[in-house]
Amino acid sequence: MSSPQPYCSYRSGDWRGIVHPYWQSSLSDLDRWLDDNPGTKVVAKKARSVTRVETPNGVIYVKILHRLQERGSAWKMLISGIKWLLRPSRAIDTFWITDAMLDKGILCPEPILAARRRNALGWPEDVFICREVPYPSLLSLLNAADDASARDAMLVNAAQGIAALHNQGFIHGDCIPGNLCLAPDQSIFFLDNDRSSRMLPLGKRRARLANVVQFLARLPLSMQQNDVFALFLDSYRQASATICPIGAGAMNRLTRKLQRRLALLAEKRAQKARA
Repeated sequence: MSSPQPYCSYRSGDWRGIVHPYWQSSLSDLDRWLDDNPGTKVVAKKARSVTRVETPNGVIYVKILHRLQERGSAWKMLISGIKWLLRPSRAIDTFWITDAMLDKGILCPEPILAARRRNALGWPEDVFICREVPYPSLLSLLNAADDASARDAMLVNAAQGIAALHNQGFIHGDCIPGNLCLAPDQSIFFLDNDRSSRMLPLGKRRARLANVVQFLARLPLSMQQNDVFALFLDSYRQASATICPIGAGAMNRLTRKLQRRLALLAEKRAQKARA
């Protein structure tokens, strides 16, 4: 994939990848830089860690990936491990997809560096570094909204932002309110693009509606109401009309999928409460 940015190939010890030229000197010795800049842990799991680091050039986030899946059955972990071992670097894929999104006017964290290394057994480790998006998540804003009009305005912005993402040919890998940020000018930023991708030629409408179901099912429980869903869907349909008109049949299928997803999430919450 070509890029309008003059990115540079990157090598540091066993790390191989791509880097923004502005950061090439600062990150020339990646292992040393990571040791010298531990930052603040935001996520600390076996599969991945995320650290917030304050630098003279601004706040950045460092994500280190050790595997695809945190837990699951032995079979799922085996399949996940084979994918992680054989597939190209997820960090480098994330670098390029976020760069492509930015090139099309879709707002997301600016990529700084992506690299992969393998240990003596060939097991990969990825690192992805990006600039901070200094705005609150849509989820936190919806939870704090003190009146319906403010909530509705944010929902309309989200619907239009997601439609714009789709209209430019992209699907978000985890399209939930916690992964969207709202800037003061009401523009939407998309975070956590590890699994975001370009739409495949076939199944574009299905992919779009799956993202919509994903988003609506993760709204705060107090907002999971038919009038809220209707407002979002109407705004999304209007913003999508010229690129991908969505008919009544597709909306009926979406509604059924949403209800199934809501029921599944409710059962998971009930199981967790009983445990």
